[in-house]
Amino acid sequence: MLDSPINSVPPDPFREDREGRGVRRARLHGEEMLMLLRWRDVRQAARDVETFDSGQLGRVPTPPETEIRAFRQLPIESNPPEHTEWKDLVQPYFRRPKEAGPKAEIETLVAQAVDDAARAGAFDVLGDFALPLQSAALTVLLNTDRALADEWVQWGLHAFRTEGQTDPAKAARFLAFIDRMLAEAQAKPDESLFSYLHTAKFQGRPLSGDEKRGICHLAMAGGRDTVINALSGTLAFLAEAPDGLARLRAEPKLIDGAAEEIFRVLSPLPQIARVCPAGLERGGVRIAPDQRASLCWASANRDALIFEAPEEIRLDRAPNPHLAFGAGAHTCLGAPHARLLLRSLLTSLIAQVARIEIIETIPRQSPFGTPYLYDKLVLRFVPARTLSERSG
Repeated sequence: MLDSPINSVPPDPFREDREGRGVRRARLHGEEMLMLLRWRDVRQAARDVETFDSGQLGRVPTPPETEIRAFRQLPIESNPPEHTEWKDLVQPYFRRPKEAGPKAEIETLVAQAVDDAARAGAFDVLGDFALPLQSAALTVLLNTDRALADEWVQWGLHAFRTEGQTDPAKAARFLAFIDRMLAEAQAKPDESLFSYLHTAKFQGRPLSGDEKRGICHLAMAGGRDTVINALSGTLAFLAEAPDGLARLRAEPKLIDGAAEEIFRVLSPLPQIARVCPAGLERGGVRIAPDQRASLCWASANRDALIFEAPEEIRLDRAPNPHLAFGAGAHTCLGAPHARLLLRSLLTSLIAQVARIEIIETIPRQSPFGTPYLYDKLVLRFVPARTLSERSG
């Protein structure tokens, strides 16, 4: 049944540097960067928008996206107070996971996905489970045509990257899709984000075409691979550690905290970049003005000064001040959506699945020490018996 062992939590690649100088000079996608590694330093940097600038077109992501778009992703590529105004503008959609109707719809999507997987026997977690679920849930978040999920699935695990590298052809297709959706929404208004942007105003004026593009670009790409990795990593962890699933079934009140602990350990977005206009020197490492620094969430979330036994997944860890969703004004706009998906997955699993069997894995190595990351992951859900069977 098991062709290769499941990928356990790998050694922390940042421990020595974090406990030493607190920084690392690293080359990420061909660019020399200063990486901040300690929880306190990373958290402080996320709040210091003067030293660590986000308002630079295409230079927040790694690798940078300056070659594939001529507009800022909004609100992420802006600084307060402008950032706060952009964030407020799109909040009607990103707070939908907290509203009864959208919340129930997403919970139903998750429960149906778990049921379908249990009926299918062995299934590919990435292509047959996590990707379709992420795409379907995104249509709910953006309140657009639910049938679009089928088209989005065809894009693969990332909207415009292939094997971690920017793919110009995919990037062009993605932008053409955004332009198509905006044009259709203008011609035939509905309740979607695409329509809303045509009537929304920023500082009392209509949005420009590039501003609409920038919001859609982030809304649709920002949480794609990260959510997929969170969902697949959760299933892999529970397959490897069946006592975790059993404990959640016995103590369902732990689900919310367990989801936070999984986000901490997985850190689906391992780092984010900031431009340092005046340069920066930390721990004996210097970068010149206009170079970029990396805020390494993955390292901060394993800081032993903050988290006892950080390499362990403790479903009852509390408190848990992880930085998987960032910190400060730039705390991830999609955090409520990601949290709802993971909590719903855990809830559905304890109700519908007795155990998870591992069929095949092809682990993917990560320079950030990300655990439970795969190029291929095939599992089988063993369905839970009905209540009457259990009682009998």
